Amino acid sequence: MLRTYLFGVGGLSLLACGGPLPHPPFTPQRTDALALVDSPPPPGRVERVPGQPPGADAWVEGEWILRGGRWSWLLGRWVKTPSGARYSPWVIVRAADGTTYYAASEWKDAQGLPLAAPPALSFATVTDQAVYDPQGEIDDTGRAMKEAPIRHVASPEH
Repeated sequence: MLRTYLFGVGGLSLLACGGPLPHPPFTPQRTDALALVDSPPPPGRVERVPGQPPGADAWVEGEWILRGGRWSWLLGRWVKTPSGARYSPWVIVRAADGTTYYAASEWKDAQGLPLAAPPALSFATVTDQAVYDPQGEIDDTGRAMKEAPIRHVASPEH
């Protein structure tokens, strides 16, 4: 049986803001979205959340994404949620034998079909301090990014 371990990357940012941030409506990840990975991502980065810009209605937490075989940090961002859209946050799942699986975040339309991510209206900032692995060694992660690699979104059949 698989057990889910979500990395709480946004917890400290919530404390720094003094209250909860508005999030897009959530929907769970699909089981078939999980992909085997060699190692889990590093600990989450602490982000400074900027003030909510005009037009934004939701904060999307920063996340680790797998890019070219390396983990890179996708900055948290303010967005305007598309009408009827739902958001599936990224997730790390570990099987009982320790096998690690990863699913990237994904936006979905009202029918549950993949949807292009809304443009960011404002981004979080992170320090340039090193990221350390569980053994205390510096983890050679990718850079912090403002947009994820382009994923092809399937268009519905007519």
